[in-house]
Amino acid sequence: MKKDIRNMVEKSQKHCEEIGLSRDMVFSRKIIDGSELKDELDKSRDLVLAAIPFIDQLYKFVKGSDFFIILTDANGCILNIVGDEKILNDAFSFKMIPGAYMDDDNIGTNAMGIVINECIPVQILGDDHFINAYHKWTCSAAPIMDPGGKLIGVINLTGYTQGVHPHTLGMVVAAAFSIEHIIAEGAVRKKRKMHEHIKECRAVYNFDKIVSEDSKFLDTVEYAKKISRSKSTILITGETGTGKEVFVQSIHNYSDRANMPFVAVNCGAMPANLIESELFGYEEGAFTGAKKGGSEGKFQSADGGTIFLDEIGEMPIDMQVRLLRVIEEGVVTRIGGIKPIPVDVRIIAATNKELLEAVGSGKFRKDLFYRLNVLPIYLLPLRERRGDIMLLIDYYMNKISRKLGKNKVIFDETEMTKLTNYSWPGNIRELQNVVELVINTGELPAEIAGVKADVQYAAKKAKEEKIYNLHAMEKEYITKALEECGYNISKTAKTLGVARNTLYKKIKDFSIKCP
Repeated sequence: MKKDIRNMVEKSQKHCEEIGLSRDMVFSRKIIDGSELKDELDKSRDLVLAAIPFIDQLYKFVKGSDFFIILTDANGCILNIVGDEKILNDAFSFKMIPGAYMDDDNIGTNAMGIVINECIPVQILGDDHFINAYHKWTCSAAPIMDPGGKLIGVINLTGYTQGVHPHTLGMVVAAAFSIEHIIAEGAVRKKRKMHEHIKECRAVYNFDKIVSEDSKFLDTVEYAKKISRSKSTILITGETGTGKEVFVQSIHNYSDRANMPFVAVNCGAMPANLIESELFGYEEGAFTGAKKGGSEGKFQSADGGTIFLDEIGEMPIDMQVRLLRVIEEGVVTRIGGIKPIPVDVRIIAATNKELLEAVGSGKFRKDLFYRLNVLPIYLLPLRERRGDIMLLIDYYMNKISRKLGKNKVIFDETEMTKLTNYSWPGNIRELQNVVELVINTGELPAEIAGVKADVQYAAKKAKEEKIYNLHAMEKEYITKALEECGYNISKTAKTLGVARNTLYKKIKDFSIKCP
C-alpha cells in the first residue's frame, strides 16, 4: 500500500509540473466567495450538516494539539474549516478558507487532492506536498461517498509534521465512515415530530458523575444545582476541557425540563453561512436547496427544553442580534418567513474565551453578554484543584481499563508527583487521554515524564497568573463605565445596554462603591 501511495504522490507531482504549477505558490488558483460560495454550500448542505457533529467530535479529541479539520466537496472546494487558533491562522494566511479549492490542479499535491483523484484514504507527509508552504504539515484525508459509491466530499485533518501519528488517519477514516452512515440513513433530510426530538435530543450527564473533593469546585456544583430550576440564562466559562458540557447537561437533567429536549449547538463548528438557518429554521423556497415545506431550527427543536450554545464567542455579530431578540421576546422567525413563532427555551451558553475582551474589541455585543451572563458559572482549571488530580486519574483508570479490557497501571511515588505537578493545559480532557495512553503503552507521555515536574509547574504557573479572571474583568468594566458616566445609574445602564435593576444587582454582587 505504501508503494502504491508513493506512486500516487509521484504521479500527482509530475502532473503539477506538467501544468506549470510553481512550488513557491502559496494560494489556491481558484477561490470563490459571495453568491458563488453560497450556491456551493447550498448544494452540499446535507453533507455539511451531516459532518458537523463528527467534525466537532474529532476536533474535541485533538483540540489543543495544533490541528485543523477541513471538509471539502467532491471538487475540493472547502466547505468548512475548524481548528486550533495558531495553526488555523497559518492556514488562513495561505487563504485556506471556505471557497478555496484544494484539488491538485489548483494547489498542487496534497492529501485532499489525492483522495479526490483516487478515492482512497491517504496520509501525506512534509515534502510529499508539491508546494513548499505545506512542507511543515502532515495531512490525513479520507473520501466521503454517497450510498451509490459516488464521491461527495473529503474530510482532512492537518497538523504540524512533528505532532502527527499514523493513527491520525484512522480517526479521519472513522469520521468519514460515520458521515457516510448518517447520509445513507437520510438523517439530515428527515423532518422529525416533537416526540421524536424528545427521544433523540437527550442529555446523558448528571451531577452524580462529577468527580471532585475540592471545596471550591464542590461549591460550584452546589451553585449549579441551585440555579438549575431557574428560567434565567446561564453563561459557563472556563478553559478547554474543564467540563463545561458536563455541567450544562447536568443542569438540564436536574431541572424541571429534564424530560424535554436538550439541543446542543457548537457555534464554532458550524459555517457562518448555515448557522442562521440551523438556529432559526427556514421556509420553503427561502434559498437554493431549501426543503419542501421548510425546516424548523434548533430553537424550535428545543421548545420546552434547553438549548446549549457552545463556543458562543464564535457566533457572528449579525446572529448575535437575532439571538438577543429570542432572549428578550421569546420568539423566532424563520428565514423567508414573517410569522414570529413563540418558543419556550432555557438558554445555556459556554465559552473558553474572555468575552469581555471580545466586547471591548467589538466582536461581541455587550447587551448580549449581559443578557447571557445573568447566572454566571466559572469552572476552575485542573491546576487549581490539584487535590482532584489523582482522584480523577483513579476514576478514569478504572473506567477506561474496564472498557478496553486491560489491566490498570499502578504509578510509583515519583510518577504520582509528576502527574500532580503537571500543569494540565488540556484539563480533564487531556487527563482522560493520558490515562488511556498509559493503559495502552504502560508509559507516561514525554511532556509529563521527561520534564522535572516542579520546574515545569513553576514556569506554567508564572505564565498562567497573567490570565485575567472573567469576573474581575467584568467588575473593572462596570466600574470604568460608572466613572465615565459620573456614577449616573440611568446613563451607565444605557451605556452598558442593560436594565437599571441589572446594573444595581451587579454593583451589589461586585461590592462596587458608588459615591
